Amino acid sequence: MDSPGESRHAHDLAAERHRCERWFVRQGLPHLIHDYSASSDVLTRAAPFLAFVVFIEFFFVFGDRWTGWAQAGIFVVGLTVMAGVMALVNRIRGRRLWQLPERFGITEVLAYLGLGAIFAGLGSSNAVIVDAALAVGLNTVLLVGAYVVTSWGLLPMVRWSVGQLWRQVGQMMTLLAKSLPILLVFSAFIFLNAEMWQVANDFTLPFFGMVALLLMAVGALFVIISVRRLAVDMARFPSWADVRSRCADTPVAKLVPNEEAPPPDSPPLGRRARFNVSLLLFVAQSIQIALVAVIVTCFYVLFGIFTVRESTLLQWTTLSQVTWEGSWVVRLPLWSGELLFSRQLVLVAAFIGLFSGLQFAVSVVLDSSYRSEFAEDMTEELREALAVRAVYHRTLVTATP
Repeated sequence: MDSPGESRHAHDLAAERHRCERWFVRQGLPHLIHDYSASSDVLTRAAPFLAFVVFIEFFFVFGDRWTGWAQAGIFVVGLTVMAGVMALVNRIRGRRLWQLPERFGITEVLAYLGLGAIFAGLGSSNAVIVDAALAVGLNTVLLVGAYVVTSWGLLPMVRWSVGQLWRQVGQMMTLLAKSLPILLVFSAFIFLNAEMWQVANDFTLPFFGMVALLLMAVGALFVIISVRRLAVDMARFPSWADVRSRCADTPVAKLVPNEEAPPPDSPPLGRRARFNVSLLLFVAQSIQIALVAVIVTCFYVLFGIFTVRESTLLQWTTLSQVTWEGSWVVRLPLWSGELLFSRQLVLVAAFIGLFSGLQFAVSVVLDSSYRSEFAEDMTEELREALAVRAVYHRTLVTATP
């Protein structure tokens, strides 16, 4: 039998482990958690969102099928069904009647899908089975979406990436300034090319969207290449001194072993953990490259408003005056003339912005100096997370069940 001191120590270690695992989630790296599980780690974090969905769907019972006191009665029936299902699931799981689930397994999933179908059926005024099936289909889509977002920590990942972006604005402006001469020569040639304006004039929005997706796909391919280079075995550390310096402001700062302990030997990253690290880098770099594309687009929209006159635009696009008068254009009077904000200008600027973002992505991948400056802070933050993982495995995973 464990002594009170040993029980308290085990409880403290379990609390430290939970705190460390929550830290991994906030960093957008939930797959660094040991024995990461869909039922106990993923869907339990998605449970508040799923409960909110069920709460919203509860109001399906107020359909056109019922009026007056009958509607009040069906409200009571729906409320009773919801409470009864929750109590039944908890009874099956051996929990208290109104206890929140610590595991979210197949029973909870079936209850979540079934409640939406019941509420839709109770409020249906037409085909009950069809409405119930649609509710199950909608709930399934939401469940899959919640699982993907929660499993890979996409919301914390985006938050981490935006935080990186905010810290690196000055550095990124420096990088943009280094590439600006090439970008300006390249983009100015396109902007002042009459054929480009004719192409933009002939573009319908669906076709422009297809071209934009193609350019973004090519840029994403270059980012993936860059990420694969950055994510090469960052989980190894030569000594605990290196780990300690990286864990100073983390939940495991006081748990780092001393130099007399065996060197760090945390297990290699699994396939999902490696993908999680790569995905985090991919999202962070994609957001930064997208910001470059947005900056260039906004610059050329502003530049075009002040430089492209109506007569020039008509000549470049070969539009007749009648057709031009029916086009989407905003006229801004200024002094003795007017500025034009047109559909063609937005499409040309966006096209140049997309190409500039692609050019920037290529530079980051192919130029080692760009790559080291652009990704240094991100890789340092990831090394910190992997240093925390080394301490987590040595001092917490092996000490708690």
